[in-house]
Amino acid sequence: MGLIDKVVNFFVKDSAERRKFVNDFNNKAKTYFQSLTVDTLLEAEMCYGNPDESYRHPYSAPRIVSGIVIRATAGAEIPVDDIILIGKIVLSDQALVRRMFVLHWDTFIIEDARTGKFVDWRIKDFVNFGGFLQGRR
Repeated sequence: MGLIDKVVNFFVKDSAERRKFVNDFNNKAKTYFQSLTVDTLLEAEMCYGNPDESYRHPYSAPRIVSGIVIRATAGAEIPVDDIILIGKIVLSDQALVRRMFVLHWDTFIIEDARTGKFVDWRIKDFVNFGGFLQGRR
């Protein structure tokens, strides 16, 4: 696939899929918050990825949109330990992590919108490529 084809594919097809992913997450988060299932309203959006080159992978989007952040926007202030816990819960979902990977995100961030405290992770570290093959050998 040529460079022009890759650029067109990213900005036309993949951008729409990325927006749908974020919108679906936000709609579910609002539903859970309103139904009192969770006590913190979470909101996802695309953001700058981490500038450290170690976060990049072959599918990484342009840096200005290579990150996905989930912000706690309503509810109690969240301590850093809970920010890490939320991140680990999300990153333990292999299907979700692989979806974020193929949608060109390389940086996953959990942030408390009130305090500005955040933790970020390299998405590629949680994809576990080769795990299936290793188990079969």
